[in-house]
Amino acid sequence: MSKSKKARDIPDDIKKMSFEEAYQALREATDFLEVEEVDLEKSLLEYSRASVLARHCANLLDEAEDRVRILVESEGVMELTRLDTEDD
Repeated sequence: MSKSKKARDIPDDIKKMSFEEAYQALREATDFLEVEEVDLEKSLLEYSRASVLARHCANLLDEAEDRVRILVESEGVMELTRLDTEDD
């Protein structure tokens, strides 16, 4: 799926969110789904919103990675090193 198609599928209210705002909303949605006992329809709506928030966060991270790649290449370094934090 192309970036433009992924971005088109995201509602405007979510598109306007920064990464931090979207991530916080995603955490709240997942907390709600884990804790609250609500009817099926409400759960499906919340799950759908959480999925869109997750996709928006992923898109923003992809864009940030692209910007870092451009910065690294503009400094004459041709290799992008991934910063993994899985050592925790």
